Amino acid sequence: MSVVVYHKGVMAADSRAYSGSAHPAGNKLKIHRLKDGSIVGITSNQVGMPEAFVEWLNNGGSRDDLMPASPSLSAIVVSPSGDIALYDDGYTPSRVWGDTFTIGSGRKYALGAIAMGADAKRAVEVAIEHDLWCGGPITSLALNDTLPPLVKGKP
Repeated sequence: MSVVVYHKGVMAADSRAYSGSAHPAGNKLKIHRLKDGSIVGITSNQVGMPEAFVEWLNNGGSRDDLMPASPSLSAIVVSPSGDIALYDDGYTPSRVWGDTFTIGSGRKYALGAIAMGADAKRAVEVAIEHDLWCGGPITSLALNDTLPPLVKGKP
C-alpha cells in the first residue's frame, strides 16, 4: 500500500493512494514537514488517518487529544536535530537511532536497494518496481530543506 524511506537525512515516498484494492485511486502526499521543522512519513489504510496524524503532531501530539482508539498507521518522524521516532499502530513513539528506516508494504524492497547502495529516492523506485501496492510520482524531503514538497499542487 505504500513505501516511505528515511536514509541519511532524506525522506522519500511513493504517492499511490490506497483504495482498499488494486483499483487505482489517484495519488496522495505521504511525507510532510511539521511546524517545528520535523519531517514525517506516514502509511495507513485508514482514509484520512495520515492527515489527522500530521495535524495531531502539529498540535503537540498530546495524549489528551488522541484520535481513533485503534489507529492503523506506521510513521517515521525525524526532528530537526536528527532524533527519530517510529510509530506503529499507536500513539506512543519508539525512540530509535540509525541512518535508515523503511515502512509500508514496499519496505523490504527499499531496504534491499539501500543495502546495494541506493539513495532514498532510488530505494522508493525499486519498491515501486516490485510491489504492486506502490506507485505514482516520488516525493522527497531533505531534513534541512526549506522548500515544501509540493509545487502548485503537484508532487
